[in-house]
Amino acid sequence: MPTVMTNDTVRLPLLTFRLGEGRYALLIEDVVEVAAMVDMLSLPTERTEILGYINRRGSILPLVDLRRVFKQPSAPITSATVFIVAAGGNKQFGLVVDAVEQVEYVDALQMSDTLASSPYLHGIISHQNDMISIIALPSLMELAQ
Repeated sequence: MPTVMTNDTVRLPLLTFRLGEGRYALLIEDVVEVAAMVDMLSLPTERTEILGYINRRGSILPLVDLRRVFKQPSAPITSATVFIVAAGGNKQFGLVVDAVEQVEYVDALQMSDTLASSPYLHGIISHQNDMISIIALPSLMELAQ
């Protein structure tokens, strides 16, 4: 996990994004790119969280709808929809989000794993008077397979 040390504080670089009313984040080391929606192939699957599959530079990637993962109401998928290509090991997949915000460096000591109420969350961090839920990428990777 890449970190930045400042005055004895461990800072984690996170890519923050919106999903419904909530703020979420991925470790920046897990992010490949942010992209606008492209043509998607819908295939029948047992996983309702998978919207479909996209061709990304010759690789077929599953697209996971994070609203479905976190039991939030669906949002329409349009050309303005964005997704984050995330990678763990040698696997990549897309995560559909409402809006990508920015890269933020947060104090790692502020993270609480006891507040994470989902297997898809690594923890929750308090940052600048806001709560950010940190995504547990390995759990989402299992969903995308």
